[in-house]
Amino acid sequence: MIKNIIPISLISIALILGGCTPKNEDSKPENQEIETPVNSISLEKWETMNATFTRENSSQYDNSTLMIKYLSNSCALFEFRLMQGSESEDLAVDTIVSGVMIIDDNGKGTYETIEDAENQYTLEFVLSEDGQNIEVKHDGALEISPDGKYLYVDDHVEFSDVSVGEIIEFLPTVATSLNGNIGQYTINYPDSLISDWFYTVEAVLDDSKKVLAKFFIAKDLSAVFRADDDIEPVMIFGSAQPMMDYFIIENPDNISEEELDSDIDGNAESSSQKLVNVMIADGSIMTPKTTSELIAIIPADLPYTLTAQSLDNEVALVDENNVVTAVAEGETEIQCEVRCEDGVSKINIPIYVTSELIIDTVINE
Repeated sequence: MIKNIIPISLISIALILGGCTPKNEDSKPENQEIETPVNSISLEKWETMNATFTRENSSQYDNSTLMIKYLSNSCALFEFRLMQGSESEDLAVDTIVSGVMIIDDNGKGTYETIEDAENQYTLEFVLSEDGQNIEVKHDGALEISPDGKYLYVDDHVEFSDVSVGEIIEFLPTVATSLNGNIGQYTINYPDSLISDWFYTVEAVLDDSKKVLAKFFIAKDLSAVFRADDDIEPVMIFGSAQPMMDYFIIENPDNISEEELDSDIDGNAESSSQKLVNVMIADGSIMTPKTTSELIAIIPADLPYTLTAQSLDNEVALVDENNVVTAVAEGETEIQCEVRCEDGVSKINIPIYVTSELIIDTVINE
């Protein structure tokens, strides 16, 4: 299978200058009547958009997936994953098309390449009032047409590194330190994710190879952290809450659809665990009068605060330094709360206090 990925570079800058900027409400004359948008329901739907759609009537060798995430100021990032090929030849071409659209007051999204782009084209997105489908039309040079009706799949998105580059270009220069005056630079991406959550991204000057800035970017683009070597990582876009709520699914191929839905809703514990978690350093089985520290597990070692308390102080205590002391035999839970930026994760850890530790012994015959 041939794969052809087409990145769209520097387009977001043009879009920001062309319309992805806050509206100046103070400029309206007094007593001026404000028109209600013709399709205000669709505009509201865009503003909560974080979803995946598939093209109607797709087949194995002719299909398209569309992911959309609303950013801010009437702008939304989109990514098409297009496939076109031949079943008889068992051959297909993949193309990724990504960019930032501008949404008007009627709820229509529009995207245009910059004037000197090698392949110029426009895209139009019309969202239905119930938010369940999107009509897409294009005009211009695209290797595979994305045109058609796209049907809502779910509220899960996982963008490629092409879109990661788009969101870096979308963010304001004051947050990223990246602009045209510093010279040509390249955005470098890693081969894998940190903790199955963050892309680690570097902006490097082409001539001197100096690293201008480093970023941690969530795979669903829910948050961007500035993470230069000389600073503590700080969030410059989005929210940390999706990271705090995320569950890592263990052995997903062996989990039924019902179990998977239960895991995502946080109701199942057997086949998943939270991405942000807490553990007792020396294990959850303790003997009376022993101590052990609570340790938070968080991607990229982001800064956090941890508070904890025991649900039964007669079995175990937790002090202000998050050190657990086993008091007497019994079972209880340590109630923990991890905070990172605006995100909060609550975790209960079971603890067992026993006077005799049971050690499994394996005897080789």
